[in-house]
Amino acid sequence: MQPKFLFTGRTDKYWLRLLATATAFSLFGFSGLVLRFVVFPPLKLIYRDHEIRKRKARFCIHLAFRTFIGFMHKTGIYTYNFQDQEKLRRPGQLILANHPSLIDVVFLISRIPNANCIVKASLFRNPFMRGAVNIAGYIPNDGPEKIIEMAAKALKNGESIVLFPEGTRSVPGRPFKFQRGAAYMALRSGVTPTLVTITCNPPMLMKNIPWYNIPLSRPHFQFKVTESSSFLQVVEKDETPIVARKIIQELKTFFTEDCTA
Repeated sequence: MQPKFLFTGRTDKYWLRLLATATAFSLFGFSGLVLRFVVFPPLKLIYRDHEIRKRKARFCIHLAFRTFIGFMHKTGIYTYNFQDQEKLRRPGQLILANHPSLIDVVFLISRIPNANCIVKASLFRNPFMRGAVNIAGYIPNDGPEKIIEMAAKALKNGESIVLFPEGTRSVPGRPFKFQRGAAYMALRSGVTPTLVTITCNPPMLMKNIPWYNIPLSRPHFQFKVTESSSFLQVVEKDETPIVARKIIQELKTFFTEDCTA
């Protein structure tokens, strides 16, 4: 029995998009090595100050991700649209988004010059990514309290945090399951979140779907930025389980309604 992705009769330049997707992922891995061994070592020599070096490294990652997103778009893998993306450039934001696709974080960091984010602790051992996550000062997800404290400190320092409250990619057709960490970060820092609703139609790079199982037609990513201060009230030091649950419920309601609108 042939694998599904080898069936004939594909449309919308399917095979070209498949080849472009394979090329894009190969370039992504190669770019990670270039950043680690070519770009980042000089930063350690030029910028002795840790904070300056961290910002420069994040800006390099921002440019690399912007180039990667542009490559995938220009080669016809997908189309995309950002609404109000300029709002993401303001410093000190807690940016919360739903997570339908593998490349959501790449899209967001490509729009935020000094983005911090919570990443899998395993990436600090990944040969392609460990150089980037270390020099950029990203936060490993190796302990809830440690994550919240580091994120709150970063927010107060003017850094923007990118976070997916689900903790993993969404499963289509299932309700959102948000973790309370996002609420506690907001409460400890006193920062009202900025929300990004992400939709992809048809779905691409979903959870438990291999990269080569691409859609029959070209996907379109839509990003909508919303300031939640109009309906979400966050008060620093009001860090109780009851308040955190309320915030998470409001976030869940917002994303559920916005993703199905």
